[in-house]
Amino acid sequence: MLRISMVLFAGLALGACGKSSGGQDKLAYEACLASAKKDTKIGGGAFAPLEQSKITGSTGEEEIRVNIPYELDGKKALFQCIVQKQSDGSFKVVF
Repeated sequence: MLRISMVLFAGLALGACGKSSGGQDKLAYEACLASAKKDTKIGGGAFAPLEQSKITGSTGEEEIRVNIPYELDGKKALFQCIVQKQSDGSFKVVF
C-alpha cells in the first residue's frame, strides 16, 4: 500500500512540474504582451489571447516561458519571452 501511495505521489509531483497557476499565467502573459506591443518591429501586430498562447515553466520556479502567436502584414509568427516573478508578485520580462 505504501508503494502505491509513493508512486501516485511521484506521478502527481511530476505532472505539476513545468506548470504555473492560472493567475500567474495571466500575469506572465500580460507582462509579455506589454513587451511585445512596445517592440518597434512587431508592436502593431494582432496578438493571440491568453487562451491561444503557450505558457510553461522555464529555467526555474520563478521564471515562466510565454509564447504568443501573432499576425503582422499577413504573416504569422510567434513572440517568445521569459518573465521572472518579482517579490511583489508581478512579473518582469528578462528575455
